Amino acid sequence: MTSLAQVTALVDAHVNRDYARFRAVTLQIAAHLATRSGPGAEQLRKLVERHQPVLFAPLPSASSLLSAAPELADLGAMVLAPSVRELLDRVLLEYAQREILMMHSLRPARKLLFTGLPGVGKTMAAGAIARAIELPMFRVELHAVIDSHLGETSKNLGKIFEHVREMPAVYLFDEFDALGSDRSSASDGSSAGAEMRRIVNTLLQLIEDDRSASLLIAATNHSQSLDPAIFRRFDEIVAFPPLGKIELTLLVDRALTGFDIDSVDYDAIFATSPTLGHSDLCSVLERVRKDHIITGAPISTGRIIDGIRRRLRVSS
Repeated sequence: MTSLAQVTALVDAHVNRDYARFRAVTLQIAAHLATRSGPGAEQLRKLVERHQPVLFAPLPSASSLLSAAPELADLGAMVLAPSVRELLDRVLLEYAQREILMMHSLRPARKLLFTGLPGVGKTMAAGAIARAIELPMFRVELHAVIDSHLGETSKNLGKIFEHVREMPAVYLFDEFDALGSDRSSASDGSSAGAEMRRIVNTLLQLIEDDRSASLLIAATNHSQSLDPAIFRRFDEIVAFPPLGKIELTLLVDRALTGFDIDSVDYDAIFATSPTLGHSDLCSVLERVRKDHIITGAPISTGRIIDGIRRRLRVSS
């Protein structure tokens, strides 16, 4: 029989938005039911093990500044360059061993800067990290954070970092160059330039002072536009390259497993756009699969290449 202590722990974990503990207690209950041959034990275990992190809404104090990610990618399903995979695996390892590290006065890497061209998988990887460590992910809404009124943007940043401290989660600052641009480019003496420098100074201080249990991930397509001091505030800088031919081949094979296809010319696909990113190719392959299912259109090298060219035209 499930104990009162387990029910109390389950409710407490839910109220405090501690998904990791909520999951652990649920699995304990499932294990207890299994020992008593109770019905539903296996169903309960499978449900919690396949479930993504609970989708929490932002606290009221920052509800207009943050949005919850509706769906998180699976890191194991992503095809990444070996250098990127190694860095992300290291981040996950340090997070898993964070208590041991802190016993030795060391902190896990939890401030990450993702750089690379659009579509290479930066946002997808951020969500995959959140899923892997069983935390919700919140995306910073730049259009709400950046305010035309003097000083309001810095105040909004302060609200976000209060939320970072109050609710452990993964926080994604996408298009980070809009907030952390080089202060030397705003040295024209204008009020707008002064405000931009104030925003960057505030951001630098907030990132440096943060000692929360959350992970901060900033992503940018324009790392060359960032203020030089920004880079020193991050524990790891992860450069996402375009797909290499090996990664492209693996991603195509994985996406088309189970489909009747003509022979695929990987060289021709790669030559179409050597700067193609993970997210872009996934979108193209998904469209090709849907066309095949809905209209019976054949899956072929030509249709994949046409999809890539169409996507490149739209994004250019």
